Order: sequence, then C-alpha cells, then structure tokens
Amino acid sequence: MNKSGANSIWRAILALLVTSSLATSQQAGKDEKPMADDPPVGTGKLLLLEDFETTAAGQVPKGYQKQGAVAVVEDAAHSGRHSLKCDAAPNGARKITLKGDLLKELGGSFWGRLYFKVLTPTPDPEKVHSTFVAGAAKSPLHQDDIETRLFGTNLGAKGTYSYLFNVQPHTKRAEFGKSSAAKYSYKNEWTLAEWQVDNTTQTYRLFIDGAEIKDASFSKGAGNLEGSELPDLYESLSFGFTNYQQAGKGFTVWIDDIALAKDRVGTRGIPVAKSAKK
Repeated sequence: MNKSGANSIWRAILALLVTSSLATSQQAGKDEKPMADDPPVGTGKLLLLEDFETTAAGQVPKGYQKQGAVAVVEDAAHSGRHSLKCDAAPNGARKITLKGDLLKELGGSFWGRLYFKVLTPTPDPEKVHSTFVAGAAKSPLHQDDIETRLFGTNLGAKGTYSYLFNVQPHTKRAEFGKSSAAKYSYKNEWTLAEWQVDNTTQTYRLFIDGAEIKDASFSKGAGNLEGSELPDLYESLSFGFTNYQQAGKGFTVWIDDIALAKDRVGTRGIPVAKSAKK
C-alpha cells in the first residue's frame, strides 16, 4: 500500500472516532436536563418539623426508631435548647428512622431541610464515606430494595470532602451516585443543608447555606431512571450520621431543625431571633 492510501485509511479511522465521540457526548447530554433557576422558599404546609425541643435529653423523639449512639442533648442547639447528637464511633450508624403515613403524604417529590455541625478537628483517615439522610425504597427500575442516600459526604486523605448523592442496592448490583468536587471542609458551626427529590422528572438537587451544589445535582428527565432510580414512595427516612469505613475515634455530629415539605423549606419554622445560635 502506498503512503497516500495509508493516509486515507487513517483519516477515515479518525473521522469514525470523532463521530463516535460526538455521539457519545450527545447521548450523555440527554441524560441530564438543564436546571431551573433556584426555586423560591415555599409557603406550603410543613409536613414535618422536628426541633427536638419536646424530647427529653437522653431520649429520641416519639415515633422514631433509634440505631446506635444517638440521643437528644442540651449541650448544643441551632434553635431553642435541644438538638440530636450522634456520638463518636469508629464506624456504623447513629441515626433515627421515621416510618408511617407521613411518607405516603410526601410521596416521591418533596424538599427536606436540616442544620448540622461536626466537631473539629475531625478524624484523619484515608477515606470515609458518610450519610446524614437516607430513604429506604424499592427501585423503580429493578424492583429490588435500595437505600437512597439523599445527603452524604465523602472525606478524602487531604481532609476535604465532596457532597454526595448515592444509591446502595441491597442486592449484588453495584452502588452508584453523583458527587461534587472534593473542596469542602467540616466546620464546628451550624450549616444549612436542603435537598429536593422529584421522581416525576428524576431530579435531585442539593443546596448548602442557600447555594446549590450544582455538580452533585442532576435532572435526568421523566422516565430516565438509569443512574438515579428515585422512587415514588419511601418506606422510611433516616436522619443522623453513618460512616462506612473505619474512622478511628470517629465523628461527633449534631443535627437540628429537620423539616420536610412539598415545596422548598429554607429557614421556615425557625424562630428568627434564635436561628444564629451556635
């Protein structure tokens, strides 16, 4: 084969590779839809408002199941005098779990809000994946049991963490999710976390202190379940702190002012004069 013929073949191969790459990129672009502007804080009914004020220290609120070293305390609060404290542990769950008719009212499309703070300095392990909020459900794609982790973090060796949405199937399927850049640091101060799930558009959005974490958010579009699997009903919702890898003495975490509604919650339900209390 002469040189001209060889060049023609290479040009044809290169064109094929470029076409294939563009097709792949275009298909990937179809997997996620453009995000709308930041939704305003809503005015609808708060379906859940838990500030722990009516729960005695050392207990958990009525209607919740307790797992691990977690209880209401008076040593810190975002508002009022009480908060939920997740004690330090090498790994495992320190959380409270809610079931019942409220979850039917929430369905698969709702907003959540809580405040959290983490005692610093934190442990310094190589890598720790942790979850603050999780929902048990059936996968709308595979019909198996899954845990949908609605608000989590992934701490790396450099001491910074990423925000994380992920789904853990309770079968042999691999877990999957979407993560932000690893550029955040735990702070021993109250931080506002808001999340939205919408199963009709397979949308998940995360906001921290009012700003969207866009690289952890996504909107797949109606019927596009791959990589999201957001259900139309949650069997339970859990709040607390679970770390899956060993973390030495472990993390100490406080949570306060949990709220759930069909529209964005923001700071609704929190006394203005007390919302800045550390």
